[in-house]
Amino acid sequence: MSETSRRARNLAVAVLLAGLVASCRGEQPGPVPAVFEDISLIDQDGAALSKEALSNRALLVSFMFTSCPVVCPKQTAALAAVRAELSPTVRERVRFISVSVDPENDTPQALKQFAATHHADEPGWSFVRADAAGTELLSARLAAFEPGTAPTPSAHATALYLFDRGGRLVQRYRGAPLDVSHLARELALLDDVKPSGARLARN
Repeated sequence: MSETSRRARNLAVAVLLAGLVASCRGEQPGPVPAVFEDISLIDQDGAALSKEALSNRALLVSFMFTSCPVVCPKQTAALAAVRAELSPTVRERVRFISVSVDPENDTPQALKQFAATHHADEPGWSFVRADAAGTELLSARLAAFEPGTAPTPSAHATALYLFDRGGRLVQRYRGAPLDVSHLARELALLDDVKPSGARLARN
C-alpha cells in the first residue's frame, strides 16, 4: 500500500472511530470546533465570522500574516491549488480559514488585499483576525508556535489543521511542500462524512 493510500485510510478510520466514540458516550458532536470557543473572528470584509460558517462542514485552518514575504504567499498559492482540485459541489461546502498571527497590523483591509493579490478572495475562504487575546488563545490551542519559540508573526508554524463536520480536529499537516492532490482528496473524504461519523448517502 502506498503512503498516500495509507494516510487516506488512516484518516477515514479516525473519522469513523471519533463518531463511534461520540455515539457510545451519548454525546452530540459540537457544531463548531471547540478551539474557536470564546474567540471572535473578523473576516476580510470586516464582518464577524458566524457560527454557521464553521458548523457542519469540513474546515481547513491555517495561520498567516499579510507582511510575510515568502512563506505565507507560497502556502496560500498551494491552498488555492487545493481548492481548484475540488469538485464544484465540494468546494461550495468546505471552508478555508486563514488566521492572522499579526492582528495589530492585519486589518480587514490588509487581509482583503492579501487575499486578492494571491487569488484567494473567493467564497468559502475567510481571512480572519481576532484581537490580541483571542489570537494568543487560538495560537495556544492549535500550537501555532513551537514550544520555546517567541510568538512573533514570522515564527508561526506552517501547519494546516483539518476539522471534520463534527468539529473534531482529525489531522495536523506539518512541513512542505504541500501534497495538493492528496489534501484535496482528504477534504472531499471529510465532506462525505456526517458529523456523527457515518457516511452520507449521495445520489
